Amino acid sequence: MAAQEYPTLNDYAPSWADIQTTFTVDGGSALDMIDYKGIKWSSSVEVGTQRGASGGRIMKRTTGAKTDEASATLYRSGLRKLIRALMAKGTTRGNQVAIGTVAFDILIQHSPPGDPEIYVEKLKGCRLLKIDRTMTEGTDAEEVEVDLNPIEVVQIIDGKEVVLL
Repeated sequence: MAAQEYPTLNDYAPSWADIQTTFTVDGGSALDMIDYKGIKWSSSVEVGTQRGASGGRIMKRTTGAKTDEASATLYRSGLRKLIRALMAKGTTRGNQVAIGTVAFDILIQHSPPGDPEIYVEKLKGCRLLKIDRTMTEGTDAEEVEVDLNPIEVVQIIDGKEVVLL
């Protein structure tokens, strides 16, 4: 029997009981999501520099521009649940429903064992950019890699949204 897999949050593996994840489609339904293996996100700031006429040393730097990225590994059942929610707000073209422009938020709440703090992260305004399926032999449930395009990633601490920039 294979070891039970847990969802990972930036490579930390709290137990199932410690994580609550909600996907909320803009103007649509909220899905309590448990059908995923992992979610990964990052925020980074790229700054520019101003060099003086003193040997090219950096004299000042700009505020910069922030970039947020995210991806997830969903089980096929989780992807189907998400797609159905996106379809409800998608654009119908004949027999097709376009879901690529429908935005959704991902709210992740967790508390590691022994820590009284509840950690809250929110991936705001995500769009589904890529669905990558690989069928392989084995007994594990089918996994689907998805690339997400969040507008903003925030940590919520003491009721305030905290961002890099």
